[in-house]
Amino acid sequence: MLKSLFPVKGRREQMRFLIVDDHPFIRKGLIHVLQNGISDSDLVIDEADSFDTAMEQIHAHEYEIVTVDISLNGKSGIHLLKQIKEEKPQLPILIISTHGEDQYALETLKLGAAGYMSKHTAAEELIPAIGQIRVSGKYISPKVALLLVEAISTKPFSPEASHKPLSGREMVVATMLAQGIQVKAIAFELGLSAKTVSTHRTRLLAKLVFSCNIIE
Repeated sequence: MLKSLFPVKGRREQMRFLIVDDHPFIRKGLIHVLQNGISDSDLVIDEADSFDTAMEQIHAHEYEIVTVDISLNGKSGIHLLKQIKEEKPQLPILIISTHGEDQYALETLKLGAAGYMSKHTAAEELIPAIGQIRVSGKYISPKVALLLVEAISTKPFSPEASHKPLSGREMVVATMLAQGIQVKAIAFELGLSAKTVSTHRTRLLAKLVFSCNIIE
């Protein structure tokens, strides 16, 4: 089992993360981002390089968030996501992958992932994503937002999902997110609080991913 602990002394709250990736340098890079981006908590970071070592860690500890790569030794990150959500459905799983958002983002969101990002942008996105997941339970990057908007605009609602269309405000928020506009800027432009915009973002994700049949 791979395990690394990186406590930051002198803080009151403890946050524990699990990083699952079969490349040691990627794990170390994500650890570096977490250590430099989270300074108000005791930080504990565990590592796993495969499905089996990840499940051992998850059975042994309680985590704030687990990051998972799609490509792992043995069973894939998709299998790991399914297993974690079956055993611990409330545990947030953030997918960090070399595969583009257009390949796996919608599929993993449908399976219960809290968010999806590319390894190429993880250095900039990881800390904001964790903050959004802690507040709203989901992280929608601009690229994923664009995929969701495209999905809902090109695929009609099924009768079963027709009672949950996007509201006008949610569509505006979705479009602005897809354009890469940040939550605070959207809030300013629409005359809303950042919290309200985050709520709209969470609701539109739930409607697009779970109520709409956007994945064949």
